[in-house]
Order: sequence, then structure tokens, then C-alpha cells
Amino acid sequence: MIRAGAMVGSKLIRRDGIRLLLAASVAMLWIAYAPPARSASPEKAPPLQKSASFGRYVTNTYFDPTSNIKDAYFEILKDGKSIYRQQATQNGEKFAIGTLYDDDPDAKLVTMGRDITGDGEPDLVVSEWLGGANCCLIFHIFEIGPTFRKITDLNAKFGDQGPHFVHLAPGPGLQIQIHDWTFTDWHSDFADSPAPKVILEYHGRGYRMASDLMRTPTVDMTVLAAKIQKIREETKHASGSWPNANIPPQLWGTMLDLIYTGHRILAWQFLEMAWPQKVAGKDDAFMDDFMKQLRMSPFWSPIAQLGT
Repeated sequence: MIRAGAMVGSKLIRRDGIRLLLAASVAMLWIAYAPPARSASPEKAPPLQKSASFGRYVTNTYFDPTSNIKDAYFEILKDGKSIYRQQATQNGEKFAIGTLYDDDPDAKLVTMGRDITGDGEPDLVVSEWLGGANCCLIFHIFEIGPTFRKITDLNAKFGDQGPHFVHLAPGPGLQIQIHDWTFTDWHSDFADSPAPKVILEYHGRGYRMASDLMRTPTVDMTVLAAKIQKIREETKHASGSWPNANIPPQLWGTMLDLIYTGHRILAWQFLEMAWPQKVAGKDDAFMDDFMKQLRMSPFWSPIAQLGT
């Protein structure tokens, strides 16, 4: 004889079993029809752009001209093994072997393996363009002889056309002509900002300003007189005092050119002759402001000793 309690328990067990079976079936259907999980796709490497070799060394640059992401890089290999690699750190950045452009007039001077420094060892120049507006160009210079070493990272800053490799002195090796951008946006917009030329030369294990190559024996006084006349014409109605008066940046731009070529006294004389008569502040406010900015130059120490 089956007891009532046992029958009730049996029904409950059967009911719970059916529920479990239905739940399992629904779970199996969900698994069967659920969309597959997306697997992480590997990042696509940028294509090889340029390759150059010298002796046991090979240099490759990688970037996608149609891309604006920071995936560009360059690498140096020795005997087939990577010994140096540098990755872009910002969008639009790219690298080039030698100069940034193949049609640069001094591109042939810095082909891979040329003695750039003049120390008798083959060298490599890699140009890095950061991709920003008006900015910035960096030269990475390596020694690629029996010993591999990075010589320097030379920040040429604004402009991809301005810096040049030049041969201004007798003997092996090249000099690097860049601009000093200390006066960028100083009381003027970027386009009108003066940037005097600076010549750098390799000494020992680095580059320094070549004062002897920057000095000029004379100044064309006819050209200087024409600049004075132009500034006077532009400022004939100027009044007030520095820095509120509208003084053209050609005034201190010419002063900088004179100072950087070894004619400091003539720079002060030019200021006296070109400064607008109705504008106050030349001998105190302007000169203090000008010298404060000039002392911020990374080349201030040799500039202070350059010429008279």
C-alpha cells in the first residue's frame, strides 16, 4: 500500500525534474544560437617604406602614408639582427633615412655610410618628422662602423625645409645648419618670427656651435640702410611705448642676424637708427625684454662670446 505522503513526494520529484530538464534545454538552445565571441584581431603593422644598407647594417623605415596613427617606426639591423628600434609616439609621425625628402639638395651628402662627423667612421642619419603644424624635425645620428652607437638626437624644431647638412670647413665631415627658434611668437606671429641661422659642428662626442663658421668679415651697409628705411617708413605713425607700440619684427630680426654673425656693436647701432622716434622704451623696456629672451637661447653661452 502506497502512502499519500509518498505519492505527493513522487509528484514533486517528477515536477522538479521536468523543470530542470526544461531549463537545461533552454540553456542548450541559447548556447547553440548565441553569436560567437569576437576574437581580438592583431594590429596591422605599417608597410615598409624605405630600406638602405651599408656593410653589415640595414636600416628600414615603416609607415603608412594614408594613416594618421602612431604606428610608424624605424629599425637598424646588424648581421640580420635588430639592434635598434624607435617607435612613433604621436599621430602622423614618420621617419626617413637621410633627409626627409629625396629631392633635398643635400640628400646625397648623408646617404647611409657617409662620414658625417668627420671622425673617420661611417654614419647613419634618420630624420624624424613629428607631423604637427610647423613642427618638428629631429635628426638621429648613429655611428655604424665596427662599433654601433647613437651619436646624438638633434632637435631642429620648426620647419621641414630649413635644416641642412653643409660642407663649410676644409677636411672631412659635414656641418649642420639649423635655426635658433628662441624668438618664435615673441611679440609677433609665427610666420613673422625671426630665426637666425646657427652652424653646428661635431667635436669629440657631440655637436656644438661653430662660431668661427658663423662670423662674417663684413656687413653690406647698403642692405642695412634699406632695412632701416623700410622700418622707418612702416613706423612713421607709431607712438606710445614698448611693448604696446606696433614695432615690426624685422627690427629685432635684423639685430639677431647681426649678433649671430659676429657684429654685436653694429646691432645696437642699427637699433638706434631704426627705432621709431615717437615710441618710448627703447633703452629700458625693449632692451631688457630683448636680452631676457636672448639669454633663453640654447646657444646663449657661445653667442655671448661671438664678435664685438
